[in-house]
Amino acid sequence: MSRTDQRRRRVLRAVAPVAGLLAVGLLVWQGSYAAFSATTNNTGDSWATGALTLQNDAGTGTYAGSTSAVFTETALKPGSTNSKCITVAAGGTTGGTLKFYRGAVTGTNNPAALSAQLTTTIQATAVLAAVPSPAVGVNCANFPAVGISTITAAGATLSSLPSTYAAGLGSFVVPAGARWVTYKITYTFTSTGSSAGDNALQSSDAAADLNWEIQ
Repeated sequence: MSRTDQRRRRVLRAVAPVAGLLAVGLLVWQGSYAAFSATTNNTGDSWATGALTLQNDAGTGTYAGSTSAVFTETALKPGSTNSKCITVAAGGTTGGTLKFYRGAVTGTNNPAALSAQLTTTIQATAVLAAVPSPAVGVNCANFPAVGISTITAAGATLSSLPSTYAAGLGSFVVPAGARWVTYKITYTFTSTGSSAGDNALQSSDAAADLNWEIQ
């Protein structure tokens, strides 16, 4: 054997292991990366809030977010009584629970004692899907005789009415869209039971907001 052949054999013996490793590596790479695949996706997801609206008509048939007082009573004496009606209109893209509550009682010359003698009864229609027709009117001329509920027991005083939404009266479930509820609010100025107690209330006044809220 010539020296050239001997050198060729030695080179082949040295290269063979390296070539084998390269072949094994190529097989591993092909096994790891040459795989089937599939995907799926759901596109364009988004989130947007709804809205609630609430207005009242102060008995006039014209709705606004805030209206002027319907009770402006003067020259009261024990036994004085009156009723007023207000229609509340709800709307928006989400429903909620509608409740009634009063604001803080303010006034002069012992308003707390006077508000404790103003007994109230609050009645309401069912939740209506159409504006009341004919309009009920501030003096309750067309307040229905049937299909109503009393949401406070007769004799609840102005001072004892709830003053927060959490404790609010009515709890009407109102679906999304336009809905109406008419409230009839009746007060009576009741005697304290004594001339001295009644006389202490002369020249007194008490005031409070009437609030409706939906959540």
